Amino acid sequence: MPKTAVNYSYETIAGDALGVRIYTLANGLRVYLSVNKNEPRIFTNICFRVGSKYDPADTTGLAHYMEHMLFKGTSKIGTTNWEAESKLLEQIADLFETYRQTTDEAKRTELYQQIDKLSYEAALLVAPNEYDRLMTAIGAKDTNAYTWVEQTVYVNDIPANELHRWVQLERERFRYLALRLFHTELETVYEEYNMSQAKDFRKGHQALRKLLFPTHPYGTQTTLGQPEHLKNPSMRNIDRFFNTYYVPNNAAICLAGDFDPDEAIALIDEHFGDWQAVDFPPFQYEEQAPIEQPLRAEVIGQASSYVQLGWRLGGGRTRDYMMGLLIRQMLYNEQAGLFDLHLNQQQKVLNAEAFNWIYEDYSILGLYGKPREEQSLEEVEQLLLDEVEKLRAGDFPEWLLEAAIRDMKLADLKAVEKNDSRVGAITTCFTLGIPWEQFVKRYDWLEQLSKEDIIAFMKEKLLPTNYAVIYKQQGTDPNTVVVDKPPITTAPLQKEAVSDYARNFLQTPPSRMKPIFADYSSIQKEYWQDGLRFDYVHNPQNPLFRLDYIFELGKSHSLELGLGFVYLPYLGTSKYSAAQIQQEFFRLGLHFEAYNYDERCHVSLTGLEESMEAGIQLMEHLLQDV
Repeated sequence: MPKTAVNYSYETIAGDALGVRIYTLANGLRVYLSVNKNEPRIFTNICFRVGSKYDPADTTGLAHYMEHMLFKGTSKIGTTNWEAESKLLEQIADLFETYRQTTDEAKRTELYQQIDKLSYEAALLVAPNEYDRLMTAIGAKDTNAYTWVEQTVYVNDIPANELHRWVQLERERFRYLALRLFHTELETVYEEYNMSQAKDFRKGHQALRKLLFPTHPYGTQTTLGQPEHLKNPSMRNIDRFFNTYYVPNNAAICLAGDFDPDEAIALIDEHFGDWQAVDFPPFQYEEQAPIEQPLRAEVIGQASSYVQLGWRLGGGRTRDYMMGLLIRQMLYNEQAGLFDLHLNQQQKVLNAEAFNWIYEDYSILGLYGKPREEQSLEEVEQLLLDEVEKLRAGDFPEWLLEAAIRDMKLADLKAVEKNDSRVGAITTCFTLGIPWEQFVKRYDWLEQLSKEDIIAFMKEKLLPTNYAVIYKQQGTDPNTVVVDKPPITTAPLQKEAVSDYARNFLQTPPSRMKPIFADYSSIQKEYWQDGLRFDYVHNPQNPLFRLDYIFELGKSHSLELGLGFVYLPYLGTSKYSAAQIQQEFFRLGLHFEAYNYDERCHVSLTGLEESMEAGIQLMEHLLQDV
């Protein structure tokens, strides 16, 4: 329900373990704040709901290339003389437009020589890598960005006392796009594309999407772009793209870490509040035709052969994607899924996995199988389909559904202990249009599902006829296209050059952080008998626990003990086989591990608090009866 903090209204969701505050500024900018005091840092994402599916059909790869350019600076960052540099950049942009429309190779060569000459002159006016240098100066790490089909996200991890300077710098960064060092950055993009041609998984993934989405950009376009488009870039198109989609009512600022949310929102509003909202065209697409029979394609590459299957499901705005996540977990969870029990542990294939791709308009439930020596891809495909058929027919144990949900919950609870995972979850929901309330209450919905619900969904959406399959064969791909790098005259960049903006920025000192020292008084100790002490501390953050039995003996005392601890996770008891032990831990939402060092060894039990007592009994049984 809406609340008011200072003068800013925000929304929260009851039961939200992350305590996210959701603000919407007057210009439409969304701000998500999640406080986590565990360390004096703040993880930040600035997200735009635009990616490669928005690329113009004749300029694919544009969104990704523009992401690279957002590190080059503005009319203030990265320049020593913007007045002179901007005139050169305008001439270069005009030449690129002429270059794109020219087919005569001799004329194109002449035009590129002019582009190269002007680019050389413009490069002499650049303060290179200044954005990165300023981020480094405030103690940022993991400075990066990524582009995918529906999102472009800009990432930093900053010290808690540098929020003010980070906000200032990021506001300037997105105020103006300066396409400096444009043609030299082409080298990086070309190299990224050329390297992708040797990545068989990337080729296989795109081939699968092409079959599932024959008339949607998911299948018709790639994030890296087509070779002919990369060879004919357009600075004008990039400018138009930036001005159209990089607007506050299409963006979100997501923070997780050590900060005061009232101060943070006031600071963000102070700097981003004057960013003008702009109406932008909504993405439109035609519904993909139903698949009536399996669609097949083949790709070739140097890596080992494999088979990949996929079903097309509803996207992030539907419940399909959550059902897909659950079914993936029931098939493959590295412990007790149907693939784990019937294919991997029995070594019927070299490896079998299930996966999900979640987009805004659609999602995919996928399967992957790698054959054993002398095993055909057709055999692997059938083995995978046989396990899917067991779900469709209801041929799976009653406990699997509940256990899969518990394991998903366990993984999510572990992940949100970290700031980057918190921000990652928020970013995914924002960019895919998933309401935060739906995400927070996802387990309330999942835990109401029955075995009959799984069977009904399988029979409606995951049929033995409506999937696509890719056979990745080992060999030399005759269709590999390499984009040749353009001839570029290396300019002597002024590595020590500093813009006026940077000079002033660096003169603003950050506030000092107060040290927080570890409080060991929270550790409780109980002495149960000679040589046996129980130390414990309460976990106030989430319903997870970790329990360790520590033995002051190790490999230095006994080589047999060391070998025994290596074997321990793979052994059973008189009551359970090794596989059944793993299934029992999985059913409880627990993980059991054994560690062996020179001077000590220990066993560890981690997972959901609600299962701790049953887990201890199972671990004690294993240790006493292995």
